[in-house]
Amino acid sequence: FTGIGRGGISTRARERTAARMAPKTSKKEDWETLNTDADARLPAAHSIAFLVNSVLLAGAPAYLFATIFDLSPEDNMPVYGGAGAVTVIVVFMALQSRAKGIRTKLLRSRGVELESTSALKLKDAGDERVKAKLKEADKQRSNINAEALSLSMAHTNALFLFVAVLFSFWIMRASSAPVNLFASSVAASVAAFLIG
Repeated sequence: FTGIGRGGISTRARERTAARMAPKTSKKEDWETLNTDADARLPAAHSIAFLVNSVLLAGAPAYLFATIFDLSPEDNMPVYGGAGAVTVIVVFMALQSRAKGIRTKLLRSRGVELESTSALKLKDAGDERVKAKLKEADKQRSNINAEALSLSMAHTNALFLFVAVLFSFWIMRASSAPVNLFASSVAASVAAFLIG
């Protein structure tokens, strides 16, 4: 009973318990201060691709109305500009939200770690196998980001063009060409944003 201190626990046992508890406390603090903002953001290249895609997609109804419906761009610049601006903004937001949703689903289904947790593990990693595994997770995240980009663009573009043609030639065909252009562009943009 010589090793027993106050409370019935030996001093050595208390030191071992304290040593085991210390690393957990520091890791807990790391996890509590973990910055997860990067997990929600898409790569910057995606935003550029989405913006270019949105501008090109806004040009599709404009081209359609200038060639088929003979709606002069010079005489109807406010209609073209308004419809194009609304289309670019709404389609850009649709692409971003759809890409984030697809990326989240792919990350969950494939069991790939988020960037923030990988960065924290890499900071504490001393083993080369752990580092290699974390680099592999980074490569998988990059592939998932590329898949999310292509799937969101394909889905949004197809839906936008389908709704734009549907509105232009069937639903709004009895209206004047400027009203038809604006209504079909806005309706297709909103449908691309809401459906998915």
